[in-house]
Amino acid sequence: MTTANDPIKNIQSRIDELEETISERGDQIRERTRQLKEDLQEELSPVEMLKRHPVEAAGVSFVTGIVAGRIIRSLFFRKTGDCAPASQPQVHAAPHTTQVKQPSPAGVAAGAIGVELLHTFRDLGITWLKSRVEEKKK
Repeated sequence: MTTANDPIKNIQSRIDELEETISERGDQIRERTRQLKEDLQEELSPVEMLKRHPVEAAGVSFVTGIVAGRIIRSLFFRKTGDCAPASQPQVHAAPHTTQVKQPSPAGVAAGAIGVELLHTFRDLGITWLKSRVEEKKK
């Protein structure tokens, strides 16, 4: 009778070994996945990107600012000929003259805010540069 139970015990022990191996491999995969996630978060964090590529980041910010400024200007400034009341006859300008754009109140406010932001970023940049120079001196 012991010989009949041996194959069953062998199969059961093999199943137990396989379950343990699967469990260990699952734990290893979870640990590797967690580590990969942490590495990717660290690698792709904005702070790390700025530290590794400061010139490129400044260039992207500069170009983005120019594009945003043009979009804001097109939204807040209008041509003087576009806003004439319907009751007044419109005088057609000569083809060689240019139309002067008049700022709207919202455009003036946006411009003032933009200038203040530029001054703030300039001050932040100077402060950052000073801190980097101080770090290099030490």
